[in-house]
Amino acid sequence: MSAPDDKAGSLARCPQCTETISVPRPDDSLAADVYDDFFEEPPLRQPAAETVECPMCGAVNLRSDDACTECGEVLSRKSLTTDEYQSIKVGQVLDRAWQLFWEYPGLCILGPLLANILFACFAGLLLGVFLLVCMGLQSVMPEGPLMVLGVAFLGLILVIVTLYGAAYCELGKVLLFLKMARDHQPVMGDLFAGRPFVGRMVLCTILFQGLIFFANLIFALLGYVLALMFWPYPYLLVDRNLPGVDAFGKSVDVTKGNLLTLFLIFLSLFGLVLLGVAALFGISFLLVYSLELPFEAVLGGAILLSLPATVFFYSYVLLVKAVAYAQITHSP
Repeated sequence: MSAPDDKAGSLARCPQCTETISVPRPDDSLAADVYDDFFEEPPLRQPAAETVECPMCGAVNLRSDDACTECGEVLSRKSLTTDEYQSIKVGQVLDRAWQLFWEYPGLCILGPLLANILFACFAGLLLGVFLLVCMGLQSVMPEGPLMVLGVAFLGLILVIVTLYGAAYCELGKVLLFLKMARDHQPVMGDLFAGRPFVGRMVLCTILFQGLIFFANLIFALLGYVLALMFWPYPYLLVDRNLPGVDAFGKSVDVTKGNLLTLFLIFLSLFGLVLLGVAALFGISFLLVYSLELPFEAVLGGAILLSLPATVFFYSYVLLVKAVAYAQITHSP
């Protein structure tokens, strides 16, 4: 409760308990101490924090949490379930990706490079184990249908495990670049955060590659159009935590209003590749035929120059895709 200074020393009745009390004087520290409990404002009631239950382990987390504190499962957020999509522009996507690339140059270049090196080591290890096992089977099992069946079974296991490894590495790159596109402080550890989505990623990848393969058998341009329609499925997996088939089907809703813009974006990127190849070829031609430098030396220099350019361009393409998805879905 509060009272004007001119009421100091007068009697007042408490509106809650109706007890008569004396309004203390400003300089009366003793009276202020005595009636401190009467005039103390009650503490504000803090609203209870909204919680959400992890679909993977059942742990209770704050709704503001991006991932479960117990198992790391990405939690679905209301802001990421909207079906409202906006149109994008070629220049805005390319400019934003270029700006982000130089804002995070180390992550943009080293992130995909590390993921691809790890996958190459993983695939090489699997192939080595496969060859050793096949040699062991050949030494203990006579050649025949049973031997062929055993090798085929081992080959199937090799393909499945390789797909899981490729999906894990690809999801890491998607998570890293999507966080860049949304200014969510990406770190190198994001490359290893795709475990909850690996199974669904394998399913969607098989569907995607199978669809593109059969479309290319019919007409090559049809395969390109379908690729433009369905490419965002990895982003929907990690962004909205959708089931695999739903993420694959939802890709069409994300891209259907921007197919022409996406076509122009990727056509621009392809044009950059052609421009770079033409420039490299032209410089090499001048060095060999005008300056009469050794062809082998010029070829080696061109190869050495093309390697960092390829890494640079590959990283930029990944960032362009993440920026395009972030701008279409306009979710924070």
